[in-house]
Amino acid sequence: MTWDPHRLDPRWPFDLTRTTFDLDAGSTALLVIDMQVDQITIGPESPMAERHPQIRDDWERRIGECVIPNIERLIDWFRRRDHRIVYTRNGTMTATGDEMTRRLKPRRPVGGQPIHRNSPGYQVVERLAPRNEDMVVDKLTSGAFTASTLDHALRNMRISGLVMTGVLTDACVFGTARSAAELGYDSLICEDACATFTRRAHDDALMMHARIFGRVDTTDGVLAELEKNHG
Repeated sequence: MTWDPHRLDPRWPFDLTRTTFDLDAGSTALLVIDMQVDQITIGPESPMAERHPQIRDDWERRIGECVIPNIERLIDWFRRRDHRIVYTRNGTMTATGDEMTRRLKPRRPVGGQPIHRNSPGYQVVERLAPRNEDMVVDKLTSGAFTASTLDHALRNMRISGLVMTGVLTDACVFGTARSAAELGYDSLICEDACATFTRRAHDDALMMHARIFGRVDTTDGVLAELEKNHG
């Protein structure tokens, strides 16, 4: 099953504004965005759990039953064919976080505490852990292209297409996907391999991307397209 933007916004002139492309398997990389222990774990005593327990319940269900299994499927496909996988990690370089931008300083990951790069919670969750051949980008910003060497590295790898997965759909995922489109990459967000705090925020971000900047599809749709276009 593919993801249909017309269902959410039937009056938008997609035929005039949307970006169309076919993923070329040989030049497409998988991005696993901020799937870190502390980024996806909402502890029972965290502010989110105390103030918004239903969000915590929905989040844990979405991450455990949908996002991680679908990213695993995508990782497996890319690994078996020796295609590129890129991970991003978000957190502070110092214990105080003074190096973060003013917008991000007062914010915290879903668990409520800042993530320092030397802490266990900074690491990618074990089920999705990178290997030595994968590229890992550490960032201080929402978008992975801002203040990093990601664009430079991808061009050296001759990558032209990107499949986005991870958290949060409406923050780091969409920010990275939009920047990728602006830089000339074929930018696709994998809808059921991403998550944010509410369904509306999730859908709104996907629609922003699908209207103008790139494509949105499901894991099944992405895998079918990559397999079809794999030389």
